[in-house]
Amino acid sequence: MPKKNYYQQRDDDMKILIATAKTRNNLTNDGLAKRIGMPVNTFNKKTCHPGLFRCSQLWLLEELAGQNPK
Repeated sequence: MPKKNYYQQRDDDMKILIATAKTRNNLTNDGLAKRIGMPVNTFNKKTCHPGLFRCSQLWLLEELAGQNPK
């Protein structure tokens, strides 16, 4: 299996972060989108291309996933 490049690995990391945030808070895509203040359609598009998330949205996802405690 060929080694993943940097961007492929970051995409995988983001997908794991999103899944963790959803599981930890018992949320669906709709619920998670609302929690980070994003329209559901936009959230669904960005989950296909995680590099499109803004830093502020990533920080909220990290917080929800328990990776960035206050």
